[in-house]
Amino acid sequence: MKEKRMRQVVAILFAVMILIYLSGCGKNEAETSPVNLSDAETSENGKEQPQLEKNEDSEMDVAEPTEDVQLEGTTVEADGKSEAVADIDYTVVKPDESREIMVIMYHNLGEKNTEYGRTPESFRADLQRLYDMGFRTVSMSDYINNNFEVAAGYTPVVLTFDDGHVSNFNYLEENGTLIIDPNCVVGIMNDFEKEHPDFGKNAIFYLNYGNAFGQEQYRTQKIEYLLANGYEIGNHALSHDDLSSLDAAGIQKALGKNAKLYSEEYPGVEMTNLALPYGKRPKDEVLRNFVRTGEYEGYTYKNDVILLVGWKPTYPIYNVSLDTNSVHRVQSGDGEMQLTWWLDQYEIHPEKRFISDGMPNRISVPDARKDEVNPELIGDRELYFYEIENNVE
Repeated sequence: MKEKRMRQVVAILFAVMILIYLSGCGKNEAETSPVNLSDAETSENGKEQPQLEKNEDSEMDVAEPTEDVQLEGTTVEADGKSEAVADIDYTVVKPDESREIMVIMYHNLGEKNTEYGRTPESFRADLQRLYDMGFRTVSMSDYINNNFEVAAGYTPVVLTFDDGHVSNFNYLEENGTLIIDPNCVVGIMNDFEKEHPDFGKNAIFYLNYGNAFGQEQYRTQKIEYLLANGYEIGNHALSHDDLSSLDAAGIQKALGKNAKLYSEEYPGVEMTNLALPYGKRPKDEVLRNFVRTGEYEGYTYKNDVILLVGWKPTYPIYNVSLDTNSVHRVQSGDGEMQLTWWLDQYEIHPEKRFISDGMPNRISVPDARKDEVNPELIGDRELYFYEIENNVE
């Protein structure tokens, strides 16, 4: 009898220990184990992750852009400091930050569409289509510095405007008060950003010295407004000079004097990149070096990137295919190899686009494309390669 009672006590004690062990393990796992995102179909809060859609004309599954795929938890090193950032489900987003980025070249807005100009209505339609297709603006400075603050699944785009036409930035007088023309570039972009704040209103205006946006009486006011509202200004040569026809001194004057005058008059302006006037530059390699860097009356200029007139998308700075002396732009027209045509192509082949991982301090690239990245050009970013099924070139 005594022996039977002992067996019962031991059994009870053993059962209690098992229950304590199991409850303890469950608690510890929930508190300390990382979520295996590759196997998860829902996020930690139970929200469903976006489903993959198959593009019939593409061999690769792509995820629709989404703001909801980011999950907290990854830590990366930036500038020697530990910084918590969002992580993503790589099986859903399939980021590829080695792919194509469009730098779009606009000039003016007018009454009809041309290869370089748009009507205000067409420009609004361009912005809407870019937005609907998952493009988000970044500044030229951010492009140069690999700083892609774009949500996971989206694609950065850079908007450029040459020549400083009054249709880029125009003031109207209304009841004795100056207002920004709602049909100029700045007015349209401001209004679009109010409706779609996640699109941003990043743009760079490439200016000569004497014709900045017309309306000479408001020139300083316009430049100061752009600087105060996140827009940028780049070099387009002093007098829209044909650099291919100039000697070393002429090139340095055209570029150096323009940059010098702007920096002296507007301390917030530092021209560190150039849009080639007419898309021209010297054939002689020695003279070409002065397009990149030179000096004028003690002022040294250096162009981190040099933009051509066209005709196709480009790549991030760290892509081995990119020559920063010859950065292509997409012309803003509707013809072949122009903006509308390229957007049509991206609807057929979305896998060619740069797809963001949503983490500015990390560069994510499928393992199969790791040879496309020059690690020496990523700065202090983390370079992350991952395996992806059905990856295509």
